[in-house]
Amino acid sequence: MLYTYLLVSIKKKKISDLVEQNYVFASVLHHFGISFYDYPEHTLAEVCAKKGLKPELIVASLEDVIEDDPAHLQYLMSLPVDLVISYLRHKHFSFIKHTLPYLAKLIDSYPSGNKPSVIDDIRLLFPLFVEDFIAHMHQEEDTTFRYILDIDKALKGQVHYSKLFFKLKALSIKKFADHHHRQDDTMLGIRKLTQNYAHKNDSPVLLKVIYSELQSFEKTLIIHARIENEVLLPKALLLEKELYKQIEKHCYLN
Repeated sequence: MLYTYLLVSIKKKKISDLVEQNYVFASVLHHFGISFYDYPEHTLAEVCAKKGLKPELIVASLEDVIEDDPAHLQYLMSLPVDLVISYLRHKHFSFIKHTLPYLAKLIDSYPSGNKPSVIDDIRLLFPLFVEDFIAHMHQEEDTTFRYILDIDKALKGQVHYSKLFFKLKALSIKKFADHHHRQDDTMLGIRKLTQNYAHKNDSPVLLKVIYSELQSFEKTLIIHARIENEVLLPKALLLEKELYKQIEKHCYLN
């Protein structure tokens, strides 16, 4: 177990060595208020003593972060659409409050050299990416998610069909799906700029962590897009079809 291994070696391993061994460790440390590049020569035990933290909790969190759950998508498919949206909103919140600020701090902490570097370009590009990405999430929540929840409420009898008349004429799940598929590759610019996050073996640890975290974030976004494309939107399409059937039935009876 990774937990046992790290816990046994915790008093003799430096923070820089632990991060070099697994870049995800940098993210875990950040969530506990520790910037790994501020304590490169300290052991985890020493840093925890300074911060009043228990090393066991940090190591346990590392194990949780890297744990892979192959049944995750299948589990979400079994949930009703409102819970799927709650899950996606929670992920949006996590991106805005934790992931993006952490990435921004890593990038800003990288020292500028005498010659222009890829990180200098990323330092300019990343805020623009964040602005577009947050705008995309707000658009999803304010338009797509709200429309789907309105349909769900109408089918549950919580909202009258007439309240959705103008939305049904202006919006459709198919339009959302087509638009979403065209926007899936949000990290394309950064991926090209870093040549698929390629670095040399002797590159600085901070550079390796930045590239690893950017790549990890891209993988998270791919999974996030899959949940929207393969779970949320198919569920929403079925609900929309059912609502139209109910409206037709209602009109026929009247």
